[in-house]
Amino acid sequence: MAALLPTYGERRSGEDVRANVAQIRATAPVARSVFWVMISLLAWEIFQGVRAGAAVPSGSWSHTPFDLVFLILLPALCAFAFTRLFLVLTQSNRGTLNVYSVISSPYAWMFWVGLAIGLCGYGIHTAAHSLYRAMPEVLARGEFAAKIQFLDVRVGYLLLGFGFFLATIAIILVGQGAGQRLSGGERVLFGLGSLATYGFVIVYLGVAGGQIIAAIAASIVIVAVSLRILPPSEVTHDPIGAFITPGTLAAGLTLVVWTVVVGGQPTWP
Repeated sequence: MAALLPTYGERRSGEDVRANVAQIRATAPVARSVFWVMISLLAWEIFQGVRAGAAVPSGSWSHTPFDLVFLILLPALCAFAFTRLFLVLTQSNRGTLNVYSVISSPYAWMFWVGLAIGLCGYGIHTAAHSLYRAMPEVLARGEFAAKIQFLDVRVGYLLLGFGFFLATIAIILVGQGAGQRLSGGERVLFGLGSLATYGFVIVYLGVAGGQIIAAIAASIVIVAVSLRILPPSEVTHDPIGAFITPGTLAAGLTLVVWTVVVGGQPTWP
């Protein structure tokens, strides 16, 4: 009878196996969640690029119904993807979700406040830009138009960038090192995705939003926090590090070089 009972070593080994399986299940969705954030940001960028020079429709509408749907849908998709990523990272670190880690911890406050500020900034930018597009030509160069442009470019982009920065820092602090290691083609894919998303977004907010110094400072802080957690040789093996750090570093260097070469505030092409 005693021979049929597992020894302490066998019980311990079984517990370790179950713990490893649970950890794999917890960390497996991290790379997939990062991938969906990447896809949502790319979709938003492509839409903005394609519709940037679209003509103002006739009548009282500043945007076509098609544009309005995507102006609302794509930011909502990005916010959902970032929220899903934050929840997955929280679960990976703690093994389960709990109320404190999701809504009450300092990192949770940083993430939710950043997400709210970013969405408010995008709303201000979109509303002011739509109003400016619908403004008659006779008013487009007056004092009222200048105030609308200030809300559009300065306030809207500043709040959007600050919220994006806070949410990014929270994600790095919560999740960098929590996912499974990347290797081979995954590292290349995440690195290219980082350049196309974080690299482009930071350069665009710095140049088009007129926040060149703030964008460079944010890039330095993000890269410093990332490298504080993981050494440079390990950053691109981590899903969060590979997604955020290469593009942010490239964006910061691009802004510095662009500013030095141009000799002042560069303008978006």
